[in-house]
Amino acid sequence: MVSIVRKVVRPRRAKGSLAVEFVCGCFLASVFVALGLHLGIAIFGAYANDRACRDACRNAAQGQDLTEATKLANVILKSYQASGFLSAPKMSAPIVYQDFAGRAPAQTSPYVQVSTSTDVLMPLGTLSFFNAGTLQDSKLSFVKTYTFPIVRVK
Repeated sequence: MVSIVRKVVRPRRAKGSLAVEFVCGCFLASVFVALGLHLGIAIFGAYANDRACRDACRNAAQGQDLTEATKLANVILKSYQASGFLSAPKMSAPIVYQDFAGRAPAQTSPYVQVSTSTDVLMPLGTLSFFNAGTLQDSKLSFVKTYTFPIVRVK
């Protein structure tokens, strides 16, 4: 024969346990929201700098010499406006314009190289990503370099 064992279950006291769980959950959610906000702004800043550098280098590759390439790159960089937390991209190094004086060696092509940088202002400066020292005054700086072959447009 099978006997059924029944346990007498005492009712739990649930006074306050829901409030403690709610407060802990809200605190944890606010930490994740702050981290997500920081990471989202950082990814957008890197993307904006990458796009500006690529466009400036592509435009500079159409120049006939270094001065024209610099002017063409600056025209593109001026078209990118600063927003609330993102600075306008700027040249971080001089443009490298290597056309080999019209006589490129074998297996080599003339090229132009452009470097830009963009600063991103983080909204919560206390989150310094494990105190890596990269956030000075709540600013994160992105630097990108692109190289394109020189295109002669006539």
